[in-house]
Amino acid sequence: MKLCFNGPKNLHTERWVTYFASHGHEVHLVTDKPVSYEGIHVHCLHLELRKNPLYFMRKLLGLKRVIKEIKPDLLHSHYITGEGYIGAMAGFHPFVSTIWGTDIYIRPHKGIDEKLFTKLVMKRSDLITADSQDQLAAAVKLGASPDKCRLVQWGVDLDAFHPGLVSDVRSRLGIGDGPLVISQRKFQPLYNIDVIVQSFSNVLKNLPDAHLILTGEGFDEAEVRGQVNRLRIEANVHFTGYLSYDELALYLNAADIAISIPSWDGTAMALLEAMACGVPLIVSDLASNREWIEDGKNGYIIQPRDHEQLTVRMIELLKDRASRERFSFQNVEIIRERADREKHMARMETYYGELCGRQ
Repeated sequence: MKLCFNGPKNLHTERWVTYFASHGHEVHLVTDKPVSYEGIHVHCLHLELRKNPLYFMRKLLGLKRVIKEIKPDLLHSHYITGEGYIGAMAGFHPFVSTIWGTDIYIRPHKGIDEKLFTKLVMKRSDLITADSQDQLAAAVKLGASPDKCRLVQWGVDLDAFHPGLVSDVRSRLGIGDGPLVISQRKFQPLYNIDVIVQSFSNVLKNLPDAHLILTGEGFDEAEVRGQVNRLRIEANVHFTGYLSYDELALYLNAADIAISIPSWDGTAMALLEAMACGVPLIVSDLASNREWIEDGKNGYIIQPRDHEQLTVRMIELLKDRASRERFSFQNVEIIRERADREKHMARMETYYGELCGRQ
């Protein structure tokens, strides 16, 4: 099949499109900014993101030009509020749209224009995918037909993320054998990293040899570093910056527990990758998280900004090896059964074939 995607410059986009290129399909990607992905025909529009009619008009004309030139079998837009708008207005079918999270939870409720455009995407899509049932339910509320909705995970590469990887992370950071907590979420208000830091400072009063690893980047990083300094816990908090795929798996294998407490989210890769590595989790009380974590059975669920509750659960889990081992085993089994990347992408390939066969 000749597949045309439009989506943002993002690791999620890269993983999706390169999968299908590696499985013998001719894959084209339309982007605002230059990218270089193995096996992908990239059509860069050289646009700076601007929320104005001229930006969207140039983006639409660029996408239609590429479609006319390459004559794809299918168009697939990743992220509803932006790429999805343009994909819907291009008028090409079959048209697939994939929900990422804020594009269904937040953006459509910020203004009548966003809501109307989202409804347009829902109406014109021949297939809508998302990584949680909760996201699909939100899409249906905005006009999506339930029979067009499919649950498709981004999925975890089980060859890269699994328990038992030999990791030198502790020795590299000088952590030793003390309790180790990790957060893989970005430094953005959505992810409540300030709550994690505050709770961890309280944990140190009970477990002074504990350490916290914060991976990734984000525009709130300076504020988080300032908070760490004010709490005088610099010696126990480690900022790694962006980690490669392989490095992240090593860091997860070194950790005793992982924390992911966003205020809203779909099915987070941070959640699935930690589970795949057998890391016990404490997560926020969101419908998407409850699709994976049952409180007290394979993790703990707390309110997103309740630092006292988070402190209690962190101390409890770090001191309870038996619970950690039980959670770890169950999480690995869940991911193997429900979030194998290869299985979900193969399912998506089947959907593509079905849609193209209708033409």
